[in-house]
Amino acid sequence: MNITRRRVDPDGRDPELLLLGASAGCAVYGAAWVAARLPMPQCAFHAITGYPCPTCGATRCVLALFHGHIGEAFGWNPLVFTGLVALAILNVYAAAVVTAGLPRLRIALGPLDWRILRAGFLIVMAANWAYEMHRLA
Repeated sequence: MNITRRRVDPDGRDPELLLLGASAGCAVYGAAWVAARLPMPQCAFHAITGYPCPTCGATRCVLALFHGHIGEAFGWNPLVFTGLVALAILNVYAAAVVTAGLPRLRIALGPLDWRILRAGFLIVMAANWAYEMHRLA
C-alpha cells in the first residue's frame, strides 16, 4: 500500500467534489422522500425468499441515525451504520480539501492488498448477514 498527497488531478477530475455532490444529492433526495411521506421501500429479496438481505434494515438505520438514535441505528444494521459513519468522515475530509484547496490523499493498492480487501469485505458481509438472520429469527 502506498499513500501519497497530491494536488487535483491534471485532467481536472476531482473525486472529492464528486463525493460531496453525490452525498448531498442522496441526502436531499432522501429528505424529500420522507417529507413527501412516500411509502418506504420494501426489500425485494426478503419479500421473495423470506430471508433478510445483508442490507435489510438500512432504511430504518438511516432514519434512526438522523433522529440521533445511535444505538438503535447500529442495531438495525451494523454494516450500514459503519458505512454511514465512514461516509460522514469522508465527507468532512472532502469538504476540507475542496474548500481549502489542499493536496488530496491517494492510496495505491497492490495485488495482495486487493486480495486482503476483498476477503475482508466478504467476511464482513457474511458476518452482517448472519447478524441480520439472527436479528429477524
